[in-house]
Amino acid sequence: MRGVPLVPGNQGDLVRELSALKGSQAIALPEGQISLEEAYAVQRQVAARSDMPVMVWKLGLTSDGARKAFGTKDPVVGRLPASAIYMRDSDIAYFGPEMYAEAELVVELGSDLPEKDGPYTRDDICKAIGGIYAGIEIVRSRFVTTDLPLPLLVADNVMAHGLVWGRKLAEQWEDRFADMPVTLTRNAEAPVSGSTALVLGNPLDAVVWLANWLRDTEGQRLRADQLIATGSCTGATLFHADDTISVDFDGADGARVSVVRQD
Repeated sequence: MRGVPLVPGNQGDLVRELSALKGSQAIALPEGQISLEEAYAVQRQVAARSDMPVMVWKLGLTSDGARKAFGTKDPVVGRLPASAIYMRDSDIAYFGPEMYAEAELVVELGSDLPEKDGPYTRDDICKAIGGIYAGIEIVRSRFVTTDLPLPLLVADNVMAHGLVWGRKLAEQWEDRFADMPVTLTRNAEAPVSGSTALVLGNPLDAVVWLANWLRDTEGQRLRADQLIATGSCTGATLFHADDTISVDFDGADGARVSVVRQD
């Protein structure tokens, strides 16, 4: 498929192509460049075409190394509807050609964040939390390559494909979640080790950042029942059809998912 010519302020062709994708389809990288602001406009418009509300906010580039690699000081944000949420021990379809799994600490909102003149704080977030969960984020690109510049990563919804909603770890935020050991295991291979501390130094601060970004950039507030996938604790692990992925938080089973071939 030929590239889509882009001009500043006109991303309609890219929105239409991304919105029309089905199953394992992918599109070529567009010709030309778009800004980060235009990329979020593309992401927003693609999500709006689904007519489904955002139920998962996905944070990406939450590690120092990832932000340095993309030349940015801030994380990036993606969004998913309820149809992209999988329960633990469920099956997911393999779309290929490259799919990845990441262990994530997931925050559930128990109430809307209040309207506020000043910046949201840790205390604001803690008051609104309804639960802390283990999770596995499923990642794939809608482009023919995962080697994307920052704006196309954002236009690609930060490669968010799905979220496995795992075991509930606590009712409210606890300080132990700031630096908790995490492992991700594919099949019977040696686990990939990580920590919640890789997420902006503390996943709670990632949610604070998201709350302020949403208000200042999107004019939105975090809402009750929404989930926040706070960022990868283990990096991205490539997987294939017939694989099984599991994550542990502080040595305890957190979530598990089986990857099945498409019919």
